[in-house]
Amino acid sequence: MTDSYLYNGQSPDDHVASCPDCGAAIALLDQSDTAVEPPPTLREAVLSMARRRRSPAVMGVASVAVPYAEQVALMDDLLAELSAPQWEAPIAKHGTVRGLVEHLASNDATVASFMGVPGKSGMPVHRRWREQAGSLLERVSHSSEVLLGVEVALAGARPARAPLRQALVQRTFETWTHADDIRAATDRSQTPPRPEHVHMIAEFGLALLPRAMREPRRDVSATVVLTGPGGGTWTIPLSPASDHVGVLLSADAVAFCRLLASRWPPGSFPYAAEGDPALARDMISAAATLGCD
Repeated sequence: MTDSYLYNGQSPDDHVASCPDCGAAIALLDQSDTAVEPPPTLREAVLSMARRRRSPAVMGVASVAVPYAEQVALMDDLLAELSAPQWEAPIAKHGTVRGLVEHLASNDATVASFMGVPGKSGMPVHRRWREQAGSLLERVSHSSEVLLGVEVALAGARPARAPLRQALVQRTFETWTHADDIRAATDRSQTPPRPEHVHMIAEFGLALLPRAMREPRRDVSATVVLTGPGGGTWTIPLSPASDHVGVLLSADAVAFCRLLASRWPPGSFPYAAEGDPALARDMISAAATLGCD
């Protein structure tokens, strides 16, 4: 290579004289006798930029974990953007953004522990959450179909168990929900998942709905029609013997997922129902209890 190619027609000295970045870099090199401590935020800033260019969460992860991997990558970018005051922004139930991320890491730890991921401690909460989630995704990406069918404990106030593949849907759901909590607390716009992932989250919640009902319904099913991106139609048996549909309930798919997360008060949730109105109300109330807080 020639100097004219490297320096756009300038001599090296002329280029350094006119380029503040190169001048600053050479000034640092000239201080070779003195060790310079890097800024404490440098490591996370470099890792965050690397993840934006090539997210380790998505690359090479089994397809069952891709939705969770995408939400982990989005949450990681969001946390990297926060200023110090924004980490202390108030959030209901968890005190601050920092408290919410600690809660998320704690709920992730249930599945991470099942997968043999060692506990993370002694590091900032963002890094601790991210490294735990990354290790969980790495383990899942190398797991077998048999393991994905093994039941694990789900997060939430209601004790429940489900196959590992469904627990990963819940991890997707909770990570998205809390990312939107942080966006709301820091004046950012909410961001729904991809439509196919919305569909998956809605299906996960609807499968839990019969157990969340206050009392068993005899011989009744419910048809739920969710509209918009990620929508679909499901007929759910609300009792072991369900020989007819007692209600047809329709609502927006993304809004229904937010109801499942208890981010939409059931009393003001917009829906339409045909059939038994009391059953429809009970379903909406029960759906709002299925979040992970």
